[in-house]
Amino acid sequence: MHELGIVQSILDIIEQQMKIHSAKRLVRVELEFGAMTAVMPDAIEFAFAALTKDSPLEGAGLSITIVPIKAVCLDCGHEPVLDTFTPFCPVCSAGVLSIVAGKDEMRIVSIEIE
Repeated sequence: MHELGIVQSILDIIEQQMKIHSAKRLVRVELEFGAMTAVMPDAIEFAFAALTKDSPLEGAGLSITIVPIKAVCLDCGHEPVLDTFTPFCPVCSAGVLSIVAGKDEMRIVSIEIE
């Protein structure tokens, strides 16, 4: 479960920001992951709940967005949104798709603290 390590790193960043801003409580955090990272939202939620238990971060709202795989065909210019990665264009069948989103995004979109 690589999600546990990911969440721990996110919480470290949040705690640093809370110190910088003299915050006492985390209200909400919004996260974004690319579909190709294979991060499981349920596992992120479980790890977040477990790692924040009995801390100032406990009870915070958590929003997770999975960025879909978007590509562009370097041959015909078609820009498909894919459920799973394939190197072949669904329009012209050329094997020259370039991933433009949904690949390796792992970001904290926002942190609400007080």
